[in-house]
Amino acid sequence: MIYSAWLKKLQSFLIIVFTWVISVQTDVLRPRGVSLSKASLYSPTKDFTCFDGTSTIPFSYVNDDYCDCFDGSDEPGTSACINGVFHCTNAGHRPQNIPSSQVNDGVCDCCDGTDEYATPELCSNTCEELGKEARAKAQHLADLHKAGNFIRLELIEKGNKKRQDMAEQLSQLEKDKAEAQKIKEEKEALKNELEAKENEALQVYRDAEEKERQKKEEDERQKQEKEASEQFSRFDSNNDGVLTVDEIKVGNIFDKNKDGEVDAEELQYFLGDKESVNKEEFMSITWPLLKPLLMMEQGMFRPAEAEATEEAEDEEAEDVPRVEDMDVTGSEDDNLDGDLSHDDAEDHDIEPDNSKSYDDETQKLIDEATEARRQFMDAERAMREIESNIRNFQQNLEKDYGLQQEYATLDGQCLEYEDKEYIYKLCLFQKVTQKSKNGGMEVGLGDWGEWAGEEGSKYSVMKYSNGVACWNGPNRITMVNIHCGLETKLTSVTEPYRCEYKIDFITPAACDDSNYMQQQTSHDEL
Repeated sequence: MIYSAWLKKLQSFLIIVFTWVISVQTDVLRPRGVSLSKASLYSPTKDFTCFDGTSTIPFSYVNDDYCDCFDGSDEPGTSACINGVFHCTNAGHRPQNIPSSQVNDGVCDCCDGTDEYATPELCSNTCEELGKEARAKAQHLADLHKAGNFIRLELIEKGNKKRQDMAEQLSQLEKDKAEAQKIKEEKEALKNELEAKENEALQVYRDAEEKERQKKEEDERQKQEKEASEQFSRFDSNNDGVLTVDEIKVGNIFDKNKDGEVDAEELQYFLGDKESVNKEEFMSITWPLLKPLLMMEQGMFRPAEAEATEEAEDEEAEDVPRVEDMDVTGSEDDNLDGDLSHDDAEDHDIEPDNSKSYDDETQKLIDEATEARRQFMDAERAMREIESNIRNFQQNLEKDYGLQQEYATLDGQCLEYEDKEYIYKLCLFQKVTQKSKNGGMEVGLGDWGEWAGEEGSKYSVMKYSNGVACWNGPNRITMVNIHCGLETKLTSVTEPYRCEYKIDFITPAACDDSNYMQQQTSHDEL
């Protein structure tokens, strides 16, 4: 009985002692504006050393409203130092640090009002209320991350499966490439062999065609020379081998404007600065200028102006050669007494083409070479397609889809957001575009660049850069802020700065439950 009573008294004493210890620990004496974690640095029993180590001062100088330390560490509770820091305990809510310049400035920055201790009636303590709201919000986010994390785990599984499939397909494509390269080389060798035989067989036709062309050119040249020679003899009335101004004036054909005389301008046209021309000069210089006039005089063709005027009245006008279309050294029959020869008008240089008739053996070689070329082109096209697919798979495998491939399945998925003026489209890991609701072309706001989150939260921000340049401005750029959500969608698009866009985007891929809890525990406790 006595032992029982003594035990109860001992238990009561221990509870009192424990309560006192806890109270002492949570109410450690420290200067105003100092956090509990730094309280040991402010011991009233010894001098205070500035945090930067530059000087040591008597403890009585701490919070004396005079800045003794360059780093402001001696004035945590006053506004004496421009670089000082004041700690708000904010019991019941989240602690915070504010610049000491905000102490006693008439604005309640701490929810417990301790920053305005000079006028305590100015601020009321709202920490309990704010803490309650913050805890409720934190709980909501924790529940959201927990629910979204289940979907995220599925995305991780699918992402890793996708990556594995891409790696397997890439391996198969590498094998296909080797086989395609072999086929291409075989087709190319066959093509080269058959083309050599084809060229050898066609060379016979080319040589014959070239010989025929040269013969026609020579016949035409002789014909032109004969015609020019005859015309020179016609105008060289004294047969002295020189055509003078007087002899030209007699020929009405030299009267270009048909005013009844050959004036100085017309002489200049045919003779240049010379007073006469010999037979060789006539054939090379004067005759090419004179020939169209002779043909027009005979009605073989008419000037372009006359043709345009008479075209509506004469349906045959379009078949009559025009002056500017004539080849004065061409194959038309140029004698003065007849029309153009039909055979001469139809003559052209012989050029091998598909409509050309060849002997059976040559045609067979052409057909075989044509088929070989087609097969080589097909093999080359197949090779290019394989190489293109390889590049695409390599690029995708090199992309950073998150620590656990949680964003892999979102690659290429396009999401839209509409405001009053524009429709925005985000194609993940590809590009961002903007299009007016009134129509017009899409404007590029950036192509996929990199993850741009701060240290510790790299995968919270996407950066899309090198968009279309603004008028007299830089290239457009878009930052995509990623948040946890139970669905994948865009929640807002803004342009906080000219040519710089900000997109808020939610997705279960961002609902990392363990990472979220770790981030919360790294903050000051509520």
